Amino acid sequence: MRQQGFTLIELIVVMLVMAVLAAYVGTRWSFGDATVSTQAEQLARDLRHTQMLAMQQGRTLRLESIGGGYRVTDGASVILDPATHEDFIQALDNGVSLSGGPVEFDSLGRPVSGGSLTSAAVGFSLSGSSDTVAVSVAPVTGFVSGP
Repeated sequence: MRQQGFTLIELIVVMLVMAVLAAYVGTRWSFGDATVSTQAEQLARDLRHTQMLAMQQGRTLRLESIGGGYRVTDGASVILDPATHEDFIQALDNGVSLSGGPVEFDSLGRPVSGGSLTSAAVGFSLSGSSDTVAVSVAPVTGFVSGP
């Protein structure tokens, strides 16, 4: 009569292979770096979203950094994001900090400053643990480039 199941040696070999793989992945992966890149991608998406909202609503909107994140205002107050039905405020996670900006988009989606088109790119920099990622808004066109 033969019993079904794994032998002790088979279990030990599988656990040993898993331990080697876990050690390799653990040394190659840095949680902080992935977080900075992920949050830079979110900032780039939110810049594009702000630009589209400015064109859709026909008014100037401003994305500016605040302590621990950024927000979108109409000059007087934080706007309500129609996608989430909440105030357009984004917090940064895991010790990531934001510097640079602010940027305003007019009703045509162009970056402006003081009512006139910007002549230079507007840059944002996200920093955390050991990584820094830049996101910029091109003058005149408002093209957002980043990670």
